[in-house]
Amino acid sequence: MPSAGRAVGSAGAVALAPAAAVAAAAPSAAAPSNHWRREGSSGPNSACKVWIKGSPRLRFRSILAVNRQGGKQGMTMRRCVAIFLMVMFSGWSAIAAGAAAMRDCAQCPELVRIPAGTFLMGADIEEPRRLGLPEFWAKREQPKHRVRIARGFSIGKYEVTRGEFAVFVSETGYAPAPGCWHFVGTEWLFDGERSWADPKIDQSDDHPVTCINWHDAVAYVEWLSRKTKAHYRLPSEAEWEYVARAGTQTAYWWGDDVADVCRYVNLGDLDAQDKFGWDRTHIKYDALGDWKGQPCHDGYPTLAPVHATVANPLGVFGLLGNANEWVADCWNDDYRTAPADGAARLVGADCGLRAMRGQGWTANASSTRPAFRLKMNATDRRFTFGFRVVRE
Repeated sequence: MPSAGRAVGSAGAVALAPAAAVAAAAPSAAAPSNHWRREGSSGPNSACKVWIKGSPRLRFRSILAVNRQGGKQGMTMRRCVAIFLMVMFSGWSAIAAGAAAMRDCAQCPELVRIPAGTFLMGADIEEPRRLGLPEFWAKREQPKHRVRIARGFSIGKYEVTRGEFAVFVSETGYAPAPGCWHFVGTEWLFDGERSWADPKIDQSDDHPVTCINWHDAVAYVEWLSRKTKAHYRLPSEAEWEYVARAGTQTAYWWGDDVADVCRYVNLGDLDAQDKFGWDRTHIKYDALGDWKGQPCHDGYPTLAPVHATVANPLGVFGLLGNANEWVADCWNDDYRTAPADGAARLVGADCGLRAMRGQGWTANASSTRPAFRLKMNATDRRFTFGFRVVRE
């Protein structure tokens, strides 16, 4: 794990380089298997990280020598050089993001530094329609518009874990009201015995904390700010999507192919179907008709440990699927009033409704996209609801 302390991020505003370009240059660019990659793996990418962060003099000398080197090692080094040049000239890559990982205290969430930049937020209406998303949901992603994130920020490398939330509860005495919504067949049911500490699904201290409402998440980030003397908060919708897109404009950060979704996302799949019997009843969303789970296996019937999810090209894990993530914004039905600077919209038709992003382990592929938006009551706690932090 990186040592505690703060890292200095990029000062200049950059447009994020296309993730496909980084992936093409990376020595291990092959798609992950269904046994998701775990943190700490070794290989050519690790060697590249060491080389990129090494002595500038030696790095320069190796660039001069790399074309004289043959075999597999020479190929690896040439790819490392390609990645390094993209970092220098685009201001961004997965390795650059990963190198900036940090945390403010031993019990604090690990963070990844995100540079300033611009991106297109939302989706053309054809994207959700092509994936079968009901029209009332699809229209929430309109109009597609340009957003400029003027200042860099740090975001949780992972969703906040149950163990991290337990430290907050222990130190403050904060006591969320008992009870949490779960679903059985087509119905969401309230269970007064479920809670963040025991949502009665697969969960350990390394899993995302769930059964969290918006106010619980805000209480956590306010405590973290007091504890560390830094400014922690929930991400805005725009910040969340900026990170989730990772410089791409495709339906998913790995491309447009929905067939690959179980390689990258913990969602409602055949594993969940087997556990909950979705083959014998309709799932809870009437709008999705007979959908009973994505026809693939992601390896987890419910939550996955945060370290077992897949990182996007910016080094941020589990943005799509696993747990739904609260963001700061009041709910607005579309982007007609969205600010161009990526700030949270804190005035809306009803701030008792808040936006959520990323979807969770019960969702389908049409909704586990960077552009998808969900509105929920700020007081609702469900066994799919979690969050991640931002630090300014």
